[in-house]
Amino acid sequence: MSTQTSPFELFGFDLRDLGRQFLASWRAVAKTPLFAWLTPVLPVSVLRADGSLVLWKGRLLGAAKGIETAEFGAVEIPEELVLRKLQQMPGLPGPAIAQAVELEVRATSPFAMDDTVWGTHALLDKASGKNLVEVILASRRQIARYLDERQSDIGLRSGRKAEAWVFATDGNPIIVRGWGEQSREQEVVRQRRVAFAFVFFAMVIAGMMAITPSLQLRARSLDAIAAFESMQHETKQAAAQREAFTHSVEQLEVVRGVLAERIDLLQLMTVLTKVLPDDTYLQNMQTQGLKVSIQGLTGNAATLMQTLGSVPGFREVRAPTAATRALAPNAENFRIEIQLDPAVFSVAVNPASVAPPAQPTLGASPATSPSVSSVSNDSVGASTTTPASAETPRKSRFTR
Repeated sequence: MSTQTSPFELFGFDLRDLGRQFLASWRAVAKTPLFAWLTPVLPVSVLRADGSLVLWKGRLLGAAKGIETAEFGAVEIPEELVLRKLQQMPGLPGPAIAQAVELEVRATSPFAMDDTVWGTHALLDKASGKNLVEVILASRRQIARYLDERQSDIGLRSGRKAEAWVFATDGNPIIVRGWGEQSREQEVVRQRRVAFAFVFFAMVIAGMMAITPSLQLRARSLDAIAAFESMQHETKQAAAQREAFTHSVEQLEVVRGVLAERIDLLQLMTVLTKVLPDDTYLQNMQTQGLKVSIQGLTGNAATLMQTLGSVPGFREVRAPTAATRALAPNAENFRIEIQLDPAVFSVAVNPASVAPPAQPTLGASPATSPSVSSVSNDSVGASTTTPASAETPRKSRFTR
């Protein structure tokens, strides 16, 4: 068996009733002690059943000064026109209590329903702690006739109707609805809305005052960021130039490192021409990095090594093989390796002396690598195939 559900129901709640419940909740909040002071208490001039005129402003003030300026008025209904009943109620919401009271009134009223008016007032029995509701019943025609008779005794402005009040046992008024209470309630709502608006704006202003320092700091940070971005944009070209300059410096360092491993051949030949004895012939010279290997004929290989060892810029002078006697008289075959000082013989010390690489000579060994420079005996005036003659040796010349 399927059950029919309303499209306006969600989890058992009627969505059509949400608006009323929302308003009822806010009315309940407005009555709490925290917000009750925002609800104004308007002065009301009350005409008592004994004919006296008093002022009500949350409580009876008697014939106080300014009663004639009260904008709203009420007439107390005498006891002979009212029926009272004290009824105990469970802890229910206000709308549920009103519905329960209405059912009780319909069941117990001695008047016709279209002639019945009633009012309620919640009481608290301090002895038992139970919720009590005081209910009053009256005839609409009788109250209307009574108000017409006493309306002129209050002295309200023309067009303003008096309210119908019945005082409860605790001294608070029970309003019999249907007469002039709507005007006062509308004024109360209007003033309460104004008070809530002032409180809201005060809270907004207080909140703005609280967050103003943070907003100022945020504005300053945004200004700083904008200034930094503007400065970056302005210095973008300078930064690019600086980066290009740094890149060029790095490339120069690489080139300098490469040049530091290359020998200034012109300077080396000049030094060798000056220091080699006249009885010395160079048959071959090879360079690899800062290392020089020379080979040829000399009268005394040991003396030649001592001479070369005393030359500034020659760090290590050694003979990888022992000197041998040549076919020519008073001549020895020698092979000497020299480690050069880059601070003296490097191309990086004198870049202007860099020359294009020399062409391989006819006397160079085929096993020589492309990175190794060779100077043949043709460049120094001696033959690589014929032993030195018995003629007096002469100075080698590094010219073509």
